[in-house]
Amino acid sequence: MLLISLAFSCIIFISGILLGMGLDRFRINDVIVELDRNEFERESYIIEGRFLELFGENKCTYINTRLNDLSNDLVNTGKILNEYEVRGIFSGIEYKNLKDRYSLSEIRLYILLKEIKEECGLNRPVVLFFYDQEDRLSKQQGYALDSVVRKIQNITILSIDRELDAAIVRAVKIHYNVTKSPTVIINFDEKIEGYINVDEILNIIDKK
Repeated sequence: MLLISLAFSCIIFISGILLGMGLDRFRINDVIVELDRNEFERESYIIEGRFLELFGENKCTYINTRLNDLSNDLVNTGKILNEYEVRGIFSGIEYKNLKDRYSLSEIRLYILLKEIKEECGLNRPVVLFFYDQEDRLSKQQGYALDSVVRKIQNITILSIDRELDAAIVRAVKIHYNVTKSPTVIINFDEKIEGYINVDEILNIIDKK
């Protein structure tokens, strides 16, 4: 009876591990699919712009609609990734690679927004937010930025884990001299270190 009970317990234990691994793989694949779709949409946007320029059209006329789609898709992917992160559902090298890849997608969009601002005079608030995952002020800053999004419809907020060691993240941190969290960059040049409340953010955006 003891051997049977032991064998049964082992089967249950191993089954639980395998089930957990299967769920982790499903969640990772879920994020990968979203990231692939984000990259496809961004590349489609770039090709559309080149097509319009080549054939004498003004690509600036359709920018806002497409930018809303690009921003919203990336934000939704970030929410999925953040939910798994906060709940501690998965971790490890694959998860780190996903965060690096997501941050790369954010910075690509950030660069694209900067180019569009210079080429088309884009009148769209852009916020780059550096946070530390376990930092209390970073979490409060995240809530404040969520409130800003609810008040301003056409805005892009990109959130990057300051502790990531990806080369592109290091390059951006060096450029803006980001040494603490939270740090917020508004419209590519206004840098605020430490927590900043909703009204202060809105005032800076209005001035710009």
